[in-house]
Amino acid sequence: MTKYDIVIVGAGPIGSYTAYLLADKGFDVCLLDEKTEIGKDVICAGVIGKEAFKRFDLPTKSILSRIDSATFLSPTKTKLEYKPEEVFAYIVDREKFDRGILKSAQRVGVDLHLKQRVTAIEKKSSRYYTIITSKRKYKTRIIVLATGINYALNKKAGLGKPSHFLYGSQIELPISFSKSNIEIHIGTGFAPGSFGWVIPAGANTSRIGILLNRKTKPWLKKMLEHRLNISVAKLRDEELKTKPIAFGPVKRSVKNNILAVGEAAGQMKTTTGGGIFFGLICSEIAVEKITDTLRDGASLSDYETTWHSVLASEIDIGMVMRKIAAKLSDEDLENLFRFVKKNRFWVNFLMPRINFDYQSNVIYFCIKSFGSLLKLE
Repeated sequence: MTKYDIVIVGAGPIGSYTAYLLADKGFDVCLLDEKTEIGKDVICAGVIGKEAFKRFDLPTKSILSRIDSATFLSPTKTKLEYKPEEVFAYIVDREKFDRGILKSAQRVGVDLHLKQRVTAIEKKSSRYYTIITSKRKYKTRIIVLATGINYALNKKAGLGKPSHFLYGSQIELPISFSKSNIEIHIGTGFAPGSFGWVIPAGANTSRIGILLNRKTKPWLKKMLEHRLNISVAKLRDEELKTKPIAFGPVKRSVKNNILAVGEAAGQMKTTTGGGIFFGLICSEIAVEKITDTLRDGASLSDYETTWHSVLASEIDIGMVMRKIAAKLSDEDLENLFRFVKKNRFWVNFLMPRINFDYQSNVIYFCIKSFGSLLKLE
């Protein structure tokens, strides 16, 4: 039974990045995952902000498309265009992205063990936990859960799970709408209270999806057929991929020397359902707290307080926005689109407030500015 300073369960991008940072600091780190291949069959739109690539030194070889504009389409396809002066986001191949971060972790000495499903976590001494998998046992001083949407180990460790979930459905088709523009489609006929997307994913390929607070496959079919004029008759049902997405933080993300990071902690954008950027931020916070614990005997208990203080406003404003969106009719949405197109000076106010990764500022501005138009209380 090998001893480690830290065992991380889950070798997705957040788990691998956390392992990389900790091993780079000189700790003995083990990374466990129940999969046989990392990055295979990941359901994700794959949109990551340009600043995330700079800040976290992410694998550029995974980039499929560079996004320099976005078009918002109303229920009747009235267009509002966002065109900054430069590329603001990238579309990635998740298999190459996940494996690229994992390779960085292995280069600095992280031990990787695949096909290891964790069945139990035991505490039989004051210093070490024992992690029991389907194949062997591991001893460790600290456990990091980066298990994504699987909350079974959260329960075993006494941590929480999100109280609510969103549901995303997506299909990848050999169709090209644009090489560098994202389309955001809005309308109650296919995405009530939310939105759908069309994303360029390399040459002659597009990812089409929706995000709702209910099961989404039937709604995605409506978007394909009635919104985009794409026949669904010949599509196999398994081509439409679906996954639940944490909507809001877990009630408890740290207990003793076990903590959760990424979607396992509910560290997700409540606006778009994206989790990579927030997860990487919280990975850095987790590494700081783990380092203080192992080297100085500090407690991990303030990990939760710290990451909440960084992301609370972003998470909360997204929840407010979704409550408002759920009440809007197609007529309300059309009125909003027409008002902004008629009064173009609003675009000049909005543009400087748009930040791909931090969206609370622009959402708050919109709620205050357009509240009377939408009859918001």
